Amino acid sequence: MNTLKKLITLGVVTLVGVILFLYPKPFKETYKDVQVYENGNKVSKIDIKLDGKIHKSHFVWQRLKFSEELKGSITIGNEEYNLHPWDLYMFPDEDGNYTDNGIYICSLYSDTHDILDDDDIILHITHDKSKLYIEIGNKEFIYPSNTDEDYQNVKYRMDGNL
Repeated sequence: MNTLKKLITLGVVTLVGVILFLYPKPFKETYKDVQVYENGNKVSKIDIKLDGKIHKSHFVWQRLKFSEELKGSITIGNEEYNLHPWDLYMFPDEDGNYTDNGIYICSLYSDTHDILDDDDIILHITHDKSKLYIEIGNKEFIYPSNTDEDYQNVKYRMDGNL
């Protein structure tokens, strides 16, 4: 009977651990004074609010870990978009490695019927939420961007990973 209690306890602890591991993690951030560029020129500043969760996706054998996807919504000024994640672990890079380079990438769309029409609206954000880059047609939203060097660094870091 004592062994049965130990097995039941072990099973419950394992089940709780798996549930906690797979449970989505919150990913929320508000970015104040995000620099807006149009055709490479500074235009204005805007506030952006991200309200999402990190979900475990599929298992990556080469890395022996689960890939992660960002799902949720983002508000740019007064327009709200839903996030449709890209799985960056699906294809190897030029060295044959499967990696996301510490970045989440999502397509943005206003409702479920717009997902195919808005292929040119893309969000790039680092896992630590310190850098944000959004492309909407000829507009770019970049955080942080205090100088032209910041603009180039963030754009290269984010856009160079496609």
